Amino acid sequence: MSTGRPIEYDREHSLQKALELFWRNGYKGTNLKDLCDETGLSKSSLYSVFGDKHQVFLLSIQSYSDALLDELRLQYQSSESPLRFIEKVLLDLADEASPGKDRKGCLVMNSATEFAQTDPQVAKIVGNTLRKMASIFENAVSSGKESSDINKNVEPHSTALFLVNSIAGMKTMVKAGHPKKELLEIAKSVMKHL
Repeated sequence: MSTGRPIEYDREHSLQKALELFWRNGYKGTNLKDLCDETGLSKSSLYSVFGDKHQVFLLSIQSYSDALLDELRLQYQSSESPLRFIEKVLLDLADEASPGKDRKGCLVMNSATEFAQTDPQVAKIVGNTLRKMASIFENAVSSGKESSDINKNVEPHSTALFLVNSIAGMKTMVKAGHPKKELLEIAKSVMKHL
C-alpha cells in the first residue's frame, strides 16, 4: 500500500508552483483560485499548509531569495577569478534580454517595486537579500584587490553597492524589454569601474 509523497515534498513542490505564479503575475495579479489551481491544493489545504495568500507570497519570495543567493555564492566559489565572477554575473544578466527569453525579471526586484514601500515583511526580505548580495560582491572585490585582479583603488563596500544597484537596474531593463545590446553596454561600463 502506497503512502503517497512525503508532506515535505508536496509542500516544496506546491511552494515552487506558487513562486512561479507570483513571479509571472505578481501578488496583485494572483488570486486564491489561481494559487489553488497552480499548486493543486484545495483552499483549505492551502491555508493549512501555508496560511493565507500573503504568507504564501512571503514564503515564495524567501525561497526565491535563498536560491538566488545560493547560486551567486556557487558562481563566486567556482569562478576562475573575482573579476571573471562579476563579469559572468553581468553577462548572464544581459543574456536574459536575448530574443525568445522569458522576461519575468527578478522576483525580489519585482516585489520591491510592487510592495517594499507598503509591506514591511516584503521590505525585510528584499533588504536582507540585497545586503547579502552586496556582501558576496564585497568579498569578491576585496579578494580581487588582494590578487591584483581588481583595481587596488576601488573601495570594496561602495563598489559592492554599485554592483547590486547596477544589477537591479539591469534586471528592470530586461523586464521592460530593452535589447541585449544595451544590457551588454551597461555590463561593459560597469566592468570599466573595476
